[in-house]
Parts: sequence; structure tokens; C-alpha cells
Amino acid sequence: MDTMRLTEQQTAGIADLPPHDRVVGVDDGGPLVRKPGGQLMRIQRDGRTARVTAASERRLAERHDTALTAHGVKAATPYTSVMD
Repeated sequence: MDTMRLTEQQTAGIADLPPHDRVVGVDDGGPLVRKPGGQLMRIQRDGRTARVTAASERRLAERHDTALTAHGVKAATPYTSVMD
């Protein structure tokens, strides 16, 4: 399991997520967020969100239990790093 250090902007981006968005993993240098409608987004190094590629979605599905991928996790405290 690797640890990825988040930028301050990524940490702030996670803190500013709407209540129903869920952090579900990490891929290609950024945390992955599942929107309530199912759309998967990445929090980029500058803190902005961007759509992910189909390849990123496949890798997430391969690495994680289906329940985690569908429902995600919500931070109780600010993230400073993410383990994958």
C-alpha cells in the first residue's frame, strides 16, 4: 500500500466537497470523488475537480470492493494523505 501526499489545494478541495460527494479512492495523482449521480471526478493538484478517464474508473473498480466504489467514504477530519 502506497501513501500519496496531497497538496494543500487538494486538501482544501476535499474539505469543500458538497455533503453527498464521497472520496472513493486515488488514481493518477489525485483523490477520486463519486458524485451522487454516479459521476467520478478527480481532485487535481490545484484543487479543482476534473472528469476521470474510463481507464481510471476500471482501475478503481479492480482495486476496491463494489460497496466502497459505490458508496465511498466521507472524511471526518481533513485529509493530508491518501493510502492506495
